[in-house]
Amino acid sequence: MDRMDNMGTKLDALFSEYRSAFPDMEGSTNFMPNLWQKIEARRVANTSIFRRLAQACVMATVALTLLMAALLPHLQREPVYNMTYIDVLDAAHSSEAADLIASEIR
Repeated sequence: MDRMDNMGTKLDALFSEYRSAFPDMEGSTNFMPNLWQKIEARRVANTSIFRRLAQACVMATVALTLLMAALLPHLQREPVYNMTYIDVLDAAHSSEAADLIASEIR
């Protein structure tokens, strides 16, 4: 039991030392407005970082889109396959048919 009393005495001493280090502050008439100003200032500071990051991403996207819109017409060339599927089949079979006919004649 003496140990509990000793710990209680130490705890009371710790609390009294804490109260003397951090006295209770009297609230003034501007306490709440000043508190809200501090809260708003901190909130604006945090959101302004994300707002700037979002604006930078949007501007980079717009710039890249405009660059692609300007360069794509110049980079496009004539299509590689300008024949229809039927034209490709006709060209492939006509050469085989000509080879077949030439081999039969010999």
